[in-house]
Amino acid sequence: MSSLPRSAGPALEPIREAIRADAAAQSGRILDTAERQAAEIRQRGRSEAEQIRSRAEADGREAARAEAQLRSARARRAAGGTVLAAEEELRGELRREVLAQAAALRSGPRYPALLDALRDQARELLGPDAHVVEAPAGGVTATLGSRSVDLSLPALADAALERHAGEVRSLWQE
Repeated sequence: MSSLPRSAGPALEPIREAIRADAAAQSGRILDTAERQAAEIRQRGRSEAEQIRSRAEADGREAARAEAQLRSARARRAAGGTVLAAEEELRGELRREVLAQAAALRSGPRYPALLDALRDQARELLGPDAHVVEAPAGGVTATLGSRSVDLSLPALADAALERHAGEVRSLWQE
């Protein structure tokens, strides 16, 4: 391979050994550096993976919390709607009962006196020249020019319900 004489081989052995030792030391250093860099890369990878996992976990918790809040709000709205529907049904039932009781006054013995009192009330509100007529549903209505008053039994029943709306509302809140 080389042009050196054969007798130079033993003399070059220490140089070869030094080159081998230097190459081994250098390869050891390169290997150590590579292993250290690989360990750092693995550690950074683990750290990054842990950060990603932690963020994903936090995002998942936040998403679950938001979903739970949304479901809770929907449930509260649905429950509120159910309560409001039930209250409205009860209000309607109460109104029907009050209107029925008001209509029943027409067949009672005191109805003529009630009509007289309502006529007087209409004239007091509009004046003595008011045109007062009996309402088809009971009670009276009256007009004088552009002014009018409705003292029919349904109107009076609705006014009574309105006057006592606070009391009626408190029934739902108990």
